[in-house]
Amino acid sequence: MTSPGHNEKPIFEAEKAPPTVWEQIVSALRPRRSSTPAYPKPPRPQGTRNVLIAMGTSLVGAIGGVLFMLGVLGVSMSVMLAVALVATRIQNLSMGINWIVAPASLAIFAVFGGAGYLLLRSVGIFRRQRRTPR
Repeated sequence: MTSPGHNEKPIFEAEKAPPTVWEQIVSALRPRRSSTPAYPKPPRPQGTRNVLIAMGTSLVGAIGGVLFMLGVLGVSMSVMLAVALVATRIQNLSMGINWIVAPASLAIFAVFGGAGYLLLRSVGIFRRQRRTPR
């Protein structure tokens, strides 16, 4: 039973036809909303001061990313150098590098990586996971 005229929608909920196979497939493949709430994006900066702050934040993030990657790669290379020094020492060979170079290199690159991490953390790249109360 439908209302007269151009409105062909059913009056009662029970008169609705069941979904077609295609509608069921589309609804099954459509992405669902996540269970975590979506945080609204901050408004885009407007005005000279806000644009300069946004540019500074981007610059600090870029410098922090470079320092962090330099630290990670440097620490891994320092560990490889230390392994090579130990291996040549076990074989009674010499690489021509003093043993103090490996820990000093490790410490220097760890400082670079730590500074990069702190810069990225100040920008908001690395954040602590917030626990939700249950």
